[in-house]
Amino acid sequence: MKKIVILGLMGLMWLTGSRVQAQSFTYGVRAGLGLATMKDDLSTKSPLLGVNVGGYVSYHFTETESMLAELFYLQTGLNLTRRGCDYRNVFEKSTDLSIQTGYYHAWYLQLPLLVGFRYELPVRQAGHVLGVFAGPAVSYGLFGSYGERMVHPGSPDRNTNYDIAIDGTKADQRVFNHLNRFDLSAIVGISYEREKFTFSFHIDYGFLATSESDDILRIIEGSAEGNPVFAQIPNGHNTAYMFSVAYQLGKF
Repeated sequence: MKKIVILGLMGLMWLTGSRVQAQSFTYGVRAGLGLATMKDDLSTKSPLLGVNVGGYVSYHFTETESMLAELFYLQTGLNLTRRGCDYRNVFEKSTDLSIQTGYYHAWYLQLPLLVGFRYELPVRQAGHVLGVFAGPAVSYGLFGSYGERMVHPGSPDRNTNYDIAIDGTKADQRVFNHLNRFDLSAIVGISYEREKFTFSFHIDYGFLATSESDDILRIIEGSAEGNPVFAQIPNGHNTAYMFSVAYQLGKF
């Protein structure tokens, strides 16, 4: 993991054409909470408690000929993140009523590659720094749980009322047996620094569909004749709104 972090940071520095100087790196830990949800056409969604926990390494342009360059920094790291949602759909067509409920709770290992801008406020007491940051992030799914239930209240027949994971096997309950493991997202945020602490808020929007199959987050409707119709709506995308606190451990 350490090699991944270093390679990611060196890649960012290569893109900027910057030389590494002594005492330009800082590192620390970060923890955050927020709301994780899904962007799609689900009629009802309940967000989960999103989690971000990990460490970071930043490169600051402290020894350059340009004063403007010193306002920018590059940052990478590794985060353990929690994403997912609870969802509910009600489908009514003619006299047929169906209710679909489910959830997915997934944990990812995330590698962000960020570019940030810092500006120290010109106030009497020094050390108040505002900032903005943005960049891509790559996530790999580690573990989680998944469940889905479709119920037809007017039909007592077990064949028309099914459970996935709720009454299923352990393999059914593993979320990445149903979802894609990889995600590519964009992170945009703002920050406030005071001494060794950094408080930030960011939005993490995923671009890759969570699933390419018909098992999760797909509408199943009953036609007037009673035949099932699979409506190919767009798949969901992970989205999170996170508040974080970071603490700088040192420099190297």
